Amino acid sequence: MIYFVKHTDYVKIGYTTDIFRRLNELQTNCPVKLKVLALIEGSLNDESIHHQKFKHISSNGEWFFHNAEIDEYISSLNKDLMWEYGFESEDNYKFSKIKKCRLDKNMSLEELGNLLGISKQAVLDMEKREMQGRISIASILKSLEVMGYEFQYRAVPKK
Repeated sequence: MIYFVKHTDYVKIGYTTDIFRRLNELQTNCPVKLKVLALIEGSLNDESIHHQKFKHISSNGEWFFHNAEIDEYISSLNKDLMWEYGFESEDNYKFSKIKKCRLDKNMSLEELGNLLGISKQAVLDMEKREMQGRISIASILKSLEVMGYEFQYRAVPKK
């Protein structure tokens, strides 16, 4: 997939097969929080095409100056992959939905475990399984409901 990641006044356009691993790599050496602006289907060749498209605003390597042109292009892109990978809202990309909601509520693993009738280790395992895509919708639904969130599920037609 092709990703567009913002760092202050710059946007990195890159290719990856594992967006979470790649974000962790980029974030490790970065003093500011990165933000995923877009994810689209694509190959290494597609990455090169995007680099050529924006070479007139190139900063260094795969980094480009963030401007209205890039914003306009990104706003025209299909958002399905963003939603699929959990980037539909700001700051949602480092954690599972369950973990993000738990942290937003300032709730410990133990507190959520008590509400669900499970151990804090089981909550941690559940958050990990969600990130891996190995959790039932019923488990997500129950976890979010006990924290006061409404769970919404959607299907988007293929184009």
